[in-house]
Amino acid sequence: MNNSFFKAQLVAMKKISVLVFTDIPRPNETVFTLYTNGVRPVKLDITKTVSQGATILYDLALPESVDFANRYSISVTDFPTQPLDVSRAVYFPEFDNMFNYDGDDLGSIYSKNETKFNLWAPLAQDVVLKLENDKGTFDELVMERTDYGVFRLTVKGNLLNRKYSYLVNNSGSIRETTDPYGKGTSLNSLFSAVVDIDAIRNIKKIKPTRIIEKPVSAQIYETSVRDFTEDSHTDIENKGKYLGFVEEGRKTEGGNPAGLDYLKFLGISHVQFNPIIDFRGVKDNDPLPTYNWGYDPISFFAIEGSYSLHPEKPMSRLLEFREMVDRLHENNIRVIMDVVYNHIYGYMESCFEKTVPNYFYRRRKDGGISSASGCGDDFASERFMASKAIVDSIEYFVDVFDVDGFRFDLMGLIDIETINKCLKAMKKLKPDGIMYGEGWNMGYELPFEQKACRENANQMPQVGFFNEVYRDIVKGPTFDKCKQGYISGDVNCSTGLEYLVSGSVLPLTFEPMFKSASQSINYIECHDNDTIFDKLIMCCSEEDEETRLRRIKLANTILLLSFGVPFIHMGQEFGQTKKGQDNTYNVPKINNMDWRMVDKRFEYVRYFKEIMRFRINNMYLSKLDSPNDIDKIISFDQHYDEHSFYSYLKDPNQNSPFENIVLIINPNNYAIDVDLKDDYEVIVGAGGFLLGQQKILVNKTSLAPLTLYMLGKRRQ
Repeated sequence: MNNSFFKAQLVAMKKISVLVFTDIPRPNETVFTLYTNGVRPVKLDITKTVSQGATILYDLALPESVDFANRYSISVTDFPTQPLDVSRAVYFPEFDNMFNYDGDDLGSIYSKNETKFNLWAPLAQDVVLKLENDKGTFDELVMERTDYGVFRLTVKGNLLNRKYSYLVNNSGSIRETTDPYGKGTSLNSLFSAVVDIDAIRNIKKIKPTRIIEKPVSAQIYETSVRDFTEDSHTDIENKGKYLGFVEEGRKTEGGNPAGLDYLKFLGISHVQFNPIIDFRGVKDNDPLPTYNWGYDPISFFAIEGSYSLHPEKPMSRLLEFREMVDRLHENNIRVIMDVVYNHIYGYMESCFEKTVPNYFYRRRKDGGISSASGCGDDFASERFMASKAIVDSIEYFVDVFDVDGFRFDLMGLIDIETINKCLKAMKKLKPDGIMYGEGWNMGYELPFEQKACRENANQMPQVGFFNEVYRDIVKGPTFDKCKQGYISGDVNCSTGLEYLVSGSVLPLTFEPMFKSASQSINYIECHDNDTIFDKLIMCCSEEDEETRLRRIKLANTILLLSFGVPFIHMGQEFGQTKKGQDNTYNVPKINNMDWRMVDKRFEYVRYFKEIMRFRINNMYLSKLDSPNDIDKIISFDQHYDEHSFYSYLKDPNQNSPFENIVLIINPNNYAIDVDLKDDYEVIVGAGGFLLGQQKILVNKTSLAPLTLYMLGKRRQ
């Protein structure tokens, strides 16, 4: 019929709404007929009619509740039959009880003799497996619907590395999708692929010998597989690749350690990788023309292919990633994955939306898709199967790849219950695993009391949060680029420094932020926003480079000598620049580790290493995290006339060589005189960690501009 159409939608288990539009005369009687699997026609009763112009809305009563295993269609007088749209059923109160599935077998499960395919698609009328055959073409195999809306099919034969997808029929709309639980993927992620997960899981795990008792025992270094290895000024061979990251014996042009050896030289305990889970924006087989940090995920399980030497072979990227983790573990470095579960790139084309329309994404009150992240479409973690996908992903990467922790992107957009489930899953497999994230309070769709944001940190006592108060007081506000902080000229911030140095757990200046210093991820910069070097160019614009570098050295020293978990962004140790660009998520080269600058400023790298060595060997900074324990040993003294900062640690450990330790900071552009009234030994000075190397005693001294000293009074 010209200028006429209708749409029928299930709005309750026994109710259909039909919208009819027609600009031609209507028959005296409108008859609605429901068909089940193409037969058994049933005339439906009209319970309500609302007419406005050429549009009429009908409410129809069903004789019994729908069975989603059936295929329903509906006809209206003089209109052709159409499928009944059941996509709104995901909002029905009965939906969760009917379809929440807690099994551990979703995805493809490989063995040499057969592969099992399992897809949760509860509203689908049918699902067809599109499977690559040995001729390189595809067969289409009908799957069987089983309990909880899981479609299953077992295919005989050895299907290793075979590509596949699903053809999912939701309310008459057939869409091809990759597997939401697919662990393997084809080149550029056009298809999922069958992979042998057991073969990777069964590789002998290598446990680092360095003990991580608590998160405060860790020192986290943020980097990227590509950025750390891509620069041309080292002899790393496999640049931009998983295996390039763990090449040993590599050097800069100046003969200094590069790559893995550089991380070993610094002494860090954990490396945090920018996203490694599969993302859009970079072609697997031609990555160099484009660049992306990876915060545009297309999967929760598949591994990024552009970092692989052989992305065309589905198993290769998995084996290479596992080998990278193992080599890092061999060298006493643990692995933290930066994971993006709060949003998905392009929800309409995502495997989740294609499989179960309307279910996996959070919506605003007006019905639109929520995008509080500003990066994509917010994932509805509060829904059972969405939460399950996140938790299953965490468990998968610990179990199979032996990773040691997770950094959650925009964690405040995820619900508290899911985060605590993730923590439990990780700790079950890896008791010393670390979990933390960006706890920003964002968006309105998820109620505040459910958000895994910093303000709700007490409900997640074993989860860490980026401490933006630390960042902004130490270097100056991130989003006010010209405003100074403590190390950049605003010495009035020294009162806030007491709070930060104590791990943000004591009522000093501010109310305690955390229950434990292990929750405070202390940082000065990260991949987002300006580097500290670029910040100082703007807020200390009249100063020369040498002065800025001294400020950076001071900031890094304060960071490593604070209670809490120190987080270091790649290149922060020597003042790397992004040339004034702050949002460089898709800018090639600008994020690369500048290995020539490593050579030029290696004295700063060496100093950083020495302060790191002190922190690692200090039983208080690397072990104490409770407010009571920290409060017992720390005190402060402000010298307001000279803006200096004094922090005292009273050491109750009789086996310690020092009974008192004093930390003195001079944030000024001029020297200050210090009178300790007794002999103290220099532990940390301008040259780094001196204890055990040379003995320098001071009673009265002059502290140079922009420097920090830590001194100890020997136990009698």
